Amino acid sequence: MLDSNSPRKTPVKASSVLLFDRAMRLHAIRSSIVRAAQELNRLSDQELADLGINRSDIDQTIERYI
Repeated sequence: MLDSNSPRKTPVKASSVLLFDRAMRLHAIRSSIVRAAQELNRLSDQELADLGINRSDIDQTIERYI
């Protein structure tokens, strides 16, 4: 049988844990990112330009996180 409390043969690197934590946070906020991008996408090109945002960046963000 497998013992769940057996000692780990290879140590877990701190960078691996941090990378996993970052990925899980991104996953958790993905819907918020898409929602915000969709709201920005409703603005006119001029309104986006005033904010310093390119519409293509919004489209890429929506595509990346859907």
